[in-house]
Amino acid sequence: MKTKGKYGALLASALIIATPAWAERVKTEAVITSVDGNTVNARTRQGPLTVVVSPDTKITETSGMLSRKARDTKSLLPGLIFTVDGDMQGNSISAQSITFKDRDWRAAVATKAGTVEELSTLRKAIIEGQEYVIQAETTVYFPSGSAVISAAHKAELRALAQKAPSFGNYRISILGFADPRGNAAANERLSLRRAGAVSNYLRQTGLIEPGRVLSPSAMGEGTTAPGEAAPAGNNQARRVVVRIVTPKTQLK
Repeated sequence: MKTKGKYGALLASALIIATPAWAERVKTEAVITSVDGNTVNARTRQGPLTVVVSPDTKITETSGMLSRKARDTKSLLPGLIFTVDGDMQGNSISAQSITFKDRDWRAAVATKAGTVEELSTLRKAIIEGQEYVIQAETTVYFPSGSAVISAAHKAELRALAQKAPSFGNYRISILGFADPRGNAAANERLSLRRAGAVSNYLRQTGLIEPGRVLSPSAMGEGTTAPGEAAPAGNNQARRVVVRIVTPKTQLK
């Protein structure tokens, strides 16, 4: 009897372990913070949300009471307010359908179109240290050959993102660097990967408004950000400098 009880307990434990977590069907409204391929990073009232889009996902644009048009993933832009219906596990939802209003899509397009040229000029001016004031900054360091952000640096980035809105008309500048060892072209690519990783993480926090984070810049090796001291060694050279900046005219 004891043997049967033992085997029964083991079998029950095995069944519990083998049972998959059930996905919950949900429908929620969110705003897109960034898009990476078939992954849409968004923000709801409850917090960050990752939306996985598949070839079977039905994407629809609505206008008025009756007009409905099928759209593709190219319509999913940062700043777009949308409703997603799908199976949710944790903070990730496999989208069965995505719906958005025509007026919200037009607003997202206008925001993107109106800021591309402005942000390009602004990004160049910030990199060159022209007419902008550094309000806050942090530096993220990386192991050799890596573009993975440590938990400690993620906490620092999140803290920076939380204070950013208090500076009003702010932008976030992201400059990636590499140490001088190895091939210069490879180091420039690595510095861009590092800057891109930081940019993506900041967007995924949902704390930064769309359009506030400038495109990450690859500075390669042997350079410094405006006003930055030269790194003391290779460990300090493998870095991404993140700055909250505002125009000097804002202070007058």
